[in-house]
Amino acid sequence: MIRVAKLTDYGIALMTRLAQEPAGSVTARDLAEALGLPLPTVSKLLKLLARQELLHSQRGAKGGYTLARPAERITLAELVGALEGP
Repeated sequence: MIRVAKLTDYGIALMTRLAQEPAGSVTARDLAEALGLPLPTVSKLLKLLARQELLHSQRGAKGGYTLARPAERITLAELVGALEGP
């Protein structure tokens, strides 16, 4: 059995939700509401995932987050490594 930290579990949920989004970018607030997670936690995770080049972030009125590449090309191991370290 693999044990992951709570933040890693949240990160997996965020990436899954983003992979299901057909319309493009999604705001941190929308993701927090959709998943029932605290906005500060979601914002922290999104910034970390963007820094690890798994997400693209767009600032401004039409801003938000999108996957950096197709969901099929992002592995679970890569996601866990980005959130918990090598």
